[in-house]
Amino acid sequence: MDNVTLALAEKIAAKAKQLVAESYGGKPFSVAVCDKDGFLVLYHKEDGAKLLTINLTPCKAYTAARMGTSTAAFLDRLQKNNLNIGYFQDEKFTALPGGEPLLNAQRQLMGAVGIGGLAQDGEVAAKLAALAWDV
Repeated sequence: MDNVTLALAEKIAAKAKQLVAESYGGKPFSVAVCDKDGFLVLYHKEDGAKLLTINLTPCKAYTAARMGTSTAAFLDRLQKNNLNIGYFQDEKFTALPGGEPLLNAQRQLMGAVGIGGLAQDGEVAAKLAALAWDV
């Protein structure tokens, strides 16, 4: 598969819900899945999830897809190189943890996932990225 489909995005969202229920106390969260170009394929906000996740979670997925790396790694790059995120001239970029690229079986970018509303956003997103082609 070379790009995230709606069917795959729905499976990733369902796996996110299962993972959060089993390992993170079932707290309300949001999940966004975008294709390899950063275009939103699916967004799901659970009842009770923080309102700021409505805009922020899709931006996490977008950034991970556009940069081809996790938002946590992007934050590290910004800090190490003393870069301002504004230098990238993309108002959708965020460096908050919780965005992870999704790679296919050939290790090529096929999209990204964003998680919002949990203290462990980055951890959940990383687990989902590792499972993405198996869901």
